[in-house]
Amino acid sequence: MNPKPTFIELPSAPMQTIYKTIQKVVRSNILILITGETGVGKEGIARYIHKIGPRRDKPFIAINCGRFSPELLQSELFGHEAGAFTGAIRQRQGTFEIADGGVLLLDEVPEMPMDAQKMFLRVLDTATFTRLGGNEAVTVDVQVVATTNRDILKIVAEKKFREDLYYRLKGLMFHIPPLRERPEDIALLVAAFINEFNAEYGKSVTAITAETLKGLKQAVWHGNIRELRSTIQTAIALATTDKIELKDLPDIHPELIQKLITIWQTLPSEIQRTVIHELSMLLPESEYNLQVSSALKIDEEYEDFLNIKDMNQSQILRAVAQKRIKQYPTHKAAAESLAIDTRTLRKYTKWKS
Repeated sequence: MNPKPTFIELPSAPMQTIYKTIQKVVRSNILILITGETGVGKEGIARYIHKIGPRRDKPFIAINCGRFSPELLQSELFGHEAGAFTGAIRQRQGTFEIADGGVLLLDEVPEMPMDAQKMFLRVLDTATFTRLGGNEAVTVDVQVVATTNRDILKIVAEKKFREDLYYRLKGLMFHIPPLRERPEDIALLVAAFINEFNAEYGKSVTAITAETLKGLKQAVWHGNIRELRSTIQTAIALATTDKIELKDLPDIHPELIQKLITIWQTLPSEIQRTVIHELSMLLPESEYNLQVSSALKIDEEYEDFLNIKDMNQSQILRAVAQKRIKQYPTHKAAAESLAIDTRTLRKYTKWKS
């Protein structure tokens, strides 16, 4: 069961800009189109529009246009009369009627079939529609907020979404950046999710360690806020102290490691060695030895992973050189495996400080 998203005002500059713009227009009935990746917080913005506007005491209704067949979506939006189609045994109100006076969120609006798009456009233009199978005109007063995680202009160009409906919808457009581009929002979201799940799991978690929060801010978050929420939910369930620790977040490190490796590979070799050491300080020892040593191919053919936890640069190079000498039959072969000459290899083996 998906939880009802609540609104949390976030501190990042892009989100603050959106809030301030909404505050300027909230008393108008302007149509609003919100774009952004899945899980980025589009419904949260729609709820903010409802919360601070003059319709706050009226219904807020959200419907995902991609969850219904074409016929069922039209019935869901506009209602139907008894006998309108097989199974329609009585009259039914649609979400436009139910949301009368309030705010209607149409999530993933490009998924709306063409017939429903035509009826939707009529509602926007005239504030009236007829239920499926009916003749009576129904008049409603609804503020519409539409969202999508897709490139709606591309869908319009492919003739899968009406161009006139698109231009009608885009009275005011907001694009919500992905969470990875606004890490300053993460701390507040984490605090809200901790409060949410403490009660559910009967825990007394009150905070998150600085190291753990740093890891969260460095993660990629392809699923955005939705993924972060799920991660904190798991962490609360696993937590054994009153703070969320790195050990409670088993899923964030692969993303962080891959991001750092990509950057690492573009650096000069001498800088790469320093980065290896710095990276070893960020992660728990077991995860570092498994993930980083393998990913950076420090000693991939050797049975045991190289443990460089708490080593400085000279100690890392010495350990690598000594292991390669044991692994290969000659110093020349060991040096070639590291793309260095034998003189440099011998120098590395003598470094201790």
